[in-house]
Amino acid sequence: MTKHEIQEYLSKIYQLPVKKVNTMNYMGKRKRVFGRRKIAYYKYRDFKKAIVIFDDSLRDVGLGTRIISEEQEDRA
Repeated sequence: MTKHEIQEYLSKIYQLPVKKVNTMNYMGKRKRVFGRRKIAYYKYRDFKKAIVIFDDSLRDVGLGTRIISEEQEDRA
């Protein structure tokens, strides 16, 4: 997935206010297994990590996150 796809996915499906998305690509580790007759090689799968920065309207309340609506902001 690209940065734009991650941002679109989070905003459309979960209705989260995404401010910025950073991604990192990692190469899977390569390993060797020593057998009796030969050495077997294998590699773990490559993977991508995404760090998402949310907008300031999303607040942490300890047990999870919630989006503060305009009506609730007026009360506070």
